[in-house]
Amino acid sequence: MSRPTHNTVTQNAWIVNDIEKAARQWSATMGIGPFFLGHYTSDLFEGMRYRGADGALHMKTAIAFSGDLQIELIQPMGDEPSAYRDVYPVGGEGFHHMCFWSDDLDADLAYYEQAGCETVNVGRMRGGPRFAYVDTRKQMGCMIELLEPHEHVIALFAGWKQRADDWDGKDPIVFL
Repeated sequence: MSRPTHNTVTQNAWIVNDIEKAARQWSATMGIGPFFLGHYTSDLFEGMRYRGADGALHMKTAIAFSGDLQIELIQPMGDEPSAYRDVYPVGGEGFHHMCFWSDDLDADLAYYEQAGCETVNVGRMRGGPRFAYVDTRKQMGCMIELLEPHEHVIALFAGWKQRADDWDGKDPIVFL
């Protein structure tokens, strides 16, 4: 494969320490919203791996749209090893990753491995798509996330995008 299955950035993501505070700050400063806030415990994922060993993810996320681009804020919960903690230890905040769809996750991971990039986390949302975080910090200055298209996730994101397009600037957080 000469290139990944997709090369259009669909999402930019930041690690934050206080998800609600960060979502409100983004909304007030950038006029972006509403943010859809969810809490994802490790039991909502299956087959989680971290750098080739069993792993876990536990985080809160807040997703909003700026045009067609998703803005994701992530508050890691706990300090277990993960793509999040590889970049920012507990207390650290900042830009973390760009996300791309992946029509063939295994092929895309092989592509990035051949480019010298290690797979950090890989797993599946229970009943949903597979995803992976790839360490492209040396090449790109950040991680990347690959996400398989899944009809439920696509519909969910489309609904959130429509709500963002229609947003009146009030109530910057929608709790899921």
